[in-house]
Amino acid sequence: MTEQSKPPFKTKQEALDSVIKKANAGNQRALSTLRKFLDQEPQIWNEVGDIAKIAETAWIKLIAKGDTLAQESLKRKLAALHQEILGDSDHIFDQMMADVIRATWLEMHYLMSVDADATNRTAGQSTLMVKRLESAQRRHMTAIKQYCQIKKMLPGENRQPDLRIFRPREDRA
Repeated sequence: MTEQSKPPFKTKQEALDSVIKKANAGNQRALSTLRKFLDQEPQIWNEVGDIAKIAETAWIKLIAKGDTLAQESLKRKLAALHQEILGDSDHIFDQMMADVIRATWLEMHYLMSVDADATNRTAGQSTLMVKRLESAQRRHMTAIKQYCQIKKMLPGENRQPDLRIFRPREDRA
């Protein structure tokens, strides 16, 4: 079948899939087409390029082990946690730290659940598990501390910057 006799694409999705396949194979013209498409559709690259969401999805799949109820419940729990952490903030640093807190929360709790079942584990494996869990806990606590520090540094809507030069002097009478 020649290029001209190929049937037209049935949908935009099929056309996009074809361009992606060609770009993945190294076709520079397809890559250029894909880049132009992404320039016109920023919501796509914003969604596909959301690495925090990719990491959360990987943790959810690992934790849920194919259980759809567990997957959906974890997604809702993370959404509630996201809202609890951020509130009304839309600052990029808040968003980034909330992503890290949620990811480390998932990792830490996954490792805690794995550590709970120590059957068929050697002493070396148990030691490694404890180290992984302690490391995950440290990362989680560090993320929370960093988030709190950032919140203190960023001025809120009705908050004065927390700088000493702006504090009024107290009378020493």
